[in-house]
Amino acid sequence: MEKMKIKKTIKGVKLGIGIILGTIIGYATSNMQLWFVLGIAIGAAIEYGSNNKQSSK
Repeated sequence: MEKMKIKKTIKGVKLGIGIILGTIIGYATSNMQLWFVLGIAIGAAIEYGSNNKQSSK
């Protein structure tokens, strides 16, 4: 059997993407405070979810 290759990413990349997306949406909607915080929350949730999937295998 071949082992599946696990793709490792640098920690915080998904969090950074969430911050960037939150900033872009916040700028577009003129509500930076809300969307910056939501971007952090969304990025952290995605980062946490992907770490749990990798550790459970």
